[in-house]
Amino acid sequence: MDLWSFLGAAAATGLGGFDPGPALIGAAALGSGIPNRHVLGFGALLISGTAACGIGVTALIGSRLSRVDWHVLLRDGATAAWIELAVGAGLLGYAAHHLVRHRHDARGSTRRPPNVAGLYLTALGFIGIVVFDVPFEIFVTTAGGQPQWLVGTGWILWAVISQLPLALLLGAVLAKRHTSMVCLVTAAQQRLGPLTHRLLGIALGLVGLFLTADALRFLAIGRFLVD
Repeated sequence: MDLWSFLGAAAATGLGGFDPGPALIGAAALGSGIPNRHVLGFGALLISGTAACGIGVTALIGSRLSRVDWHVLLRDGATAAWIELAVGAGLLGYAAHHLVRHRHDARGSTRRPPNVAGLYLTALGFIGIVVFDVPFEIFVTTAGGQPQWLVGTGWILWAVISQLPLALLLGAVLAKRHTSMVCLVTAAQQRLGPLTHRLLGIALGLVGLFLTADALRFLAIGRFLVD
């Protein structure tokens, strides 16, 4: 894969892993009076830690994943159908959990932002769960076998794009122009947050429903909906 194709893949999968949550946490922390330096530390830890996690996982398993014939694994026989059924059921369960949790969070929207220690622990938590993101795993496969300098560049790009709102917030803090951005982020969350949460839950549920139906069709009559 040439340089620009690889960086394009990093940008595309990073966009797939886009998560505005940490930026909202950072904005809430600033609004609650947590010193700027700790918000900068939170963001730097999260973005650099995400990139380092990607580099490490790629070094450990990336080359092996790049040699897997994913089409055969995912579309060949009953084993693939059972895998797809498990993934579909998992997505349906996660979608239901996501929608129920959103309803609960909406009722408790006045909860306090994390303190300084909680801020750093939150960053570590986001780093820990990123390995379960499908776009993260796809880019691990893409990065496998690439030169180390290119893998590092790709993962830095991936981390910045997936956390672009947080990166912009950090830039605003460094430029001492974050007050208006905090107000903008908070207003956007209040206006669009509930809708985006619901849409994400519905989208995940639809994907899970399709995968489940596809797998059940193969187990019933021996043919997938999409071969």
